[in-house]
Amino acid sequence: MLKFIVIGPLLLAILSSAWIQAQDLKIENHVNVQSCPENFYTLPLYPNAKFCQLFAEELPASMSYFASSNQQTTKEFYVEQLGQAEDEKMLHGRIVLQYSNGQKVVVISKDGQGSQIDILIKSEE
Repeated sequence: MLKFIVIGPLLLAILSSAWIQAQDLKIENHVNVQSCPENFYTLPLYPNAKFCQLFAEELPASMSYFASSNQQTTKEFYVEQLGQAEDEKMLHGRIVLQYSNGQKVVVISKDGQGSQIDILIKSEE
């Protein structure tokens, strides 16, 4: 539990920073906005994913995208595809799913009528 208390805020800070960088895309051209792949490393993307933003292609790797489904439906998709998360938390209105001993993290945030999904891959363990 203590490990998550320390890592949780750090993870949110990293993802928040990535989101801010995406918002500055018009000014800074270091974020790669591209068509959405079906998978990011071994994690599937929700069908018909949109607005994919690749922040880091090399490990630790991260990306964000938009899904037209709500948070709960998006979570159910990941549980169906990957099985029950080893750790699941609700932090500041975001669903945080951790797989592979925390090496693969999926954060699902409410975004209008859909969800923003942030994926962090620390290693391919």
